[in-house]
Amino acid sequence: MTGRSLDSAVFVGTARDCARWLPDVLANLAKLSQLYDRTAFIFAVSDATDATATLLRNWMGKERAGKVLDLGELAGRFELRTERIAFARNACLEEVRGSAFAEYGHLVVADMDDVLAAPLDLGSYVRAAEWLDASPDRAAVFASASPCYYDIWALRHPTWCPHDCWHRIWGRPGGESFEAAKFREVFARQIVLPPQMEPIEVRSAFGGLGLYRMPYALNARYLGLDAEGREVSEHVAFNEAIASAGGRLFVFPDLQVRAPPQHLYNASEFGLRWRAVMRLRQAMERYRPAWRALQR
Repeated sequence: MTGRSLDSAVFVGTARDCARWLPDVLANLAKLSQLYDRTAFIFAVSDATDATATLLRNWMGKERAGKVLDLGELAGRFELRTERIAFARNACLEEVRGSAFAEYGHLVVADMDDVLAAPLDLGSYVRAAEWLDASPDRAAVFASASPCYYDIWALRHPTWCPHDCWHRIWGRPGGESFEAAKFREVFARQIVLPPQMEPIEVRSAFGGLGLYRMPYALNARYLGLDAEGREVSEHVAFNEAIASAGGRLFVFPDLQVRAPPQHLYNASEFGLRWRAVMRLRQAMERYRPAWRALQR
């Protein structure tokens, strides 16, 4: 279960008001860290109004290598949320680049909220890590999710999601409703991925847990805005820089986190028409699973 592929890793994460989830998230990270011979942790905290920073520092204690970065109030420096997240993620990367941790094998990027609060299957993580290291051009693997893949904003794939879903929603035609655009751009792409599927090559993804080979990750940078100043998922620029450098990225269906309910379809938020639309889509999904088209 160990071996060279699980030699060393740096776990990084950004946190703001995550105190309610941190005990479970940190328990998961502690279990993952035990799969490696050497580990370190770099956490960036900003704009927190709860005990997030204190909990992280107490958990680090003296026995865990790494640092908790207090970035203060970023809201006064960056107007948009994605700018702040990108800044915090880049701060973690800079800390790794300037330390001996840059020589570690893996960079594990983890969300610090409810996405990673449910127990993780350690066996699936080991399989993902070993598969990643089995070929030198594999740069990253990303978690799938239960009950379905949810992180469409960070996803780029030629047919599954070739563009920014929220830009299409925000820029929808004048006669189209928000509900119609969101069903088309988000819910129709949140598909079930059976764990036994082969890894799916993508241009970008995340899904709350990403495992990178360190050399690829350290040559990339997060961006929270596009060339037009619009908010984007900060993971896209980071992952596309890796892909442009020759690294291959994959969603690994066997590795699953829990999809946050707030990112999924909730019938109570829609009228009867859209509930009927979703029931029809779910029936079609059972008859002709969308994941099959990704394996052609």
